[in-house]
Amino acid sequence: MIVWCAGRWLPEDQLPARSGWSPFETLGAVAGQCPLWSRHLARLAAAAARLQLVMPDAATLRGPATDLLLRNGHTEHVLRLQLRVTAAGALPVLQSRTRSPVRKVLLLPTVVERRADDPPGDLKAEPRRFYDAVRQQAQDGGADDGVVVAGDGAVLETATGNLWACLDGVWCTPPLDGRVLPGVARGLLLERAAAVGIQVAERPLALADLHAASALAVSNAVHGVRPAAWLGTTAAVAQVADTLGRVWTGAATQ
Repeated sequence: MIVWCAGRWLPEDQLPARSGWSPFETLGAVAGQCPLWSRHLARLAAAAARLQLVMPDAATLRGPATDLLLRNGHTEHVLRLQLRVTAAGALPVLQSRTRSPVRKVLLLPTVVERRADDPPGDLKAEPRRFYDAVRQQAQDGGADDGVVVAGDGAVLETATGNLWACLDGVWCTPPLDGRVLPGVARGLLLERAAAVGIQVAERPLALADLHAASALAVSNAVHGVRPAAWLGTTAAVAQVADTLGRVWTGAATQ
């Protein structure tokens, strides 16, 4: 697979070694373009400022991003943009991959201790050891993804996206308290839900809330909104499609 690194085209296995926290964005592609490009670039710029990294001019990235998707045959799949911290400094890197099929997500609650040398929960950056461990623990138990549960019992997110629980007709998602990634899809859903008559709220959630919910969903910018269910139970697919799914369909390409 070909990648783009600071103006050069390279085989993926020739990328320079990463040597520090490296913020990145994962974008869904449609017809060779990334509809939520500006939102992802804004989050990446904020991460770069936080880590005191130089953010490249976004105008120098858009052309290579489209070219990469075309070269790799991934025009309907996934683009990854990273500021890769190396011994030579922070290098902009573009990669692409295929998009996995969209399906309901089977969940398993997981408790994995975050290491001191892992990036904090509100920063999307490599290494991803914590989230890899959450997902592996869930998959070892037969699920697709794991619900991250904090030491105080608060439900935070999953390894692959933000969590939503429908409680008394309101779609609730945990607040951004420094432990939760400010997902691009999450932000878009919160902004646009009222316009189509869907009630949403940011509020603390516990495992009991997830079990009491009439429906669960996981959101991220690649797959949008996916219905979710506890392992061994049935997902309320129609309810998700008629509510958060409708918000996503109407807003994700704007």
